[in-house]
Amino acid sequence: MPYQNLIIHSIEKEQHSDEVNIIKSESTIEIEDESIESFCSSLVDSYKNDKRISNTKFTDDSRFKGVYIEFKNGEKDFVSSTRELIDQMGIILENKKSAKGGKFAFIEEEVNGNNYYYVFLIRDRQGGQIKYSEENSKYVLNSVEYADTNNLAMAARVNHNVFSSTAEGSLLNYLSFTYSGTKQNEVSDYFSNWIGAAELHKNSEYARDLRKAILKIGDFDEEEYAGTATEKLQLVLSYAQANNDDIINIYSLSEHLYGPDNRNLLRETCDTNNYIFTEKFKLISTSKNLFKNISVKVGEIKLQFPRNLLDNQVVSVDEGIVVINDAALAAKILNDYESQAEA
Repeated sequence: MPYQNLIIHSIEKEQHSDEVNIIKSESTIEIEDESIESFCSSLVDSYKNDKRISNTKFTDDSRFKGVYIEFKNGEKDFVSSTRELIDQMGIILENKKSAKGGKFAFIEEEVNGNNYYYVFLIRDRQGGQIKYSEENSKYVLNSVEYADTNNLAMAARVNHNVFSSTAEGSLLNYLSFTYSGTKQNEVSDYFSNWIGAAELHKNSEYARDLRKAILKIGDFDEEEYAGTATEKLQLVLSYAQANNDDIINIYSLSEHLYGPDNRNLLRETCDTNNYIFTEKFKLISTSKNLFKNISVKVGEIKLQFPRNLLDNQVVSVDEGIVVINDAALAAKILNDYESQAEA
């Protein structure tokens, strides 16, 4: 069973009101049967398949980060740490009249050696599916058929393996979260402020890591979508040019490059390798060079090759000298030269 901890707290608040009522559980929900595990899985799967996800880090002064560290260091237990976090959210909502409350589910998951810490904001529109038990002093699940993940309003996840191994100044992102609008700058500010999420990345950074993901996937050999990684990079340019304002949608691009069955391949590759990603970003003019071949001509010599050959030192430039470390190319040049000499 991958789920180690589950607890639900609630904040009752109507939109345009500053009245907040916090209802906190005093213990976790035991994950002992299939219905509880299914509840956790439905939320986690919904999050993984959500198209509105961006990733980043905590800000230096994030209070959420401080409580999270205390929990992971054993200074606070799971219950008390989540109760403290929900109190912090209550203070934020008191000063945010336009925001509504909801139920907050905290889940800890261990899968394939990776530890994940989730928080979900759920708006139980029908009511009764998540119910507070006075007898047990905690929220319980009142329906074994709970699977309506449309009620998931916002969510965040901390990848603890990356968080615990990330050195100061590292580019690796360990915090990912959903944003509420169609654009990444429409993140519900009270939720991102509560988490203490750093500002999202620049378009140039998204483009850089998209290129990394395509090179990581490498040559692709599934029938009509077969092609080398270099060819896939070139297709990014044609894809962007066919869209308004050079907008890249990571999901439709993935489908364009690798087929409908691989719509999530780019995002999954970014997620697995800790590359930054978001649903949509603009491929700005300076970033387009990342997806072009290098093509130069000086005198009678012309060279054209993918940029990654420079990255991999197959082609190198040192003190004005160009070196191509490719034995097959060298053999072909010599063979062609010798053939012409014999003729």
